[in-house]
Amino acid sequence: MVTFYPRSEHVATLNGIDIRDQRARKLMKSDLKNFDRIYAMDIANFNNILNLAENPEDKKKVRLLLNEVAPKENKAVPDPYFGGDQGFHEIYKLIDEACEIIKNNLEKKCHV
Repeated sequence: MVTFYPRSEHVATLNGIDIRDQRARKLMKSDLKNFDRIYAMDIANFNNILNLAENPEDKKKVRLLLNEVAPKENKAVPDPYFGGDQGFHEIYKLIDEACEIIKNNLEKKCHV
């Protein structure tokens, strides 16, 4: 069974999210064909995902998550691991804000 870092799980729980049953897997080339958008948390992962892309259309699907909040600033989601508990709360807020923007943009597209 996958266990999460306790501070991550704690912050998620405080925000009404149960992450105990979440699972992850390695990104595959086929994901670039099967999904419309793929978000990376940092520049290294962004570049690794771009390296999997076989054409310009697939590359256009890859974005840095925080560019949804601050377009073209290419900021990485900071790693809160070595900081205090407050870092996990701050990272949650950053990710939540980006996801809210993504959700709102999808809702706008669905209502067109």
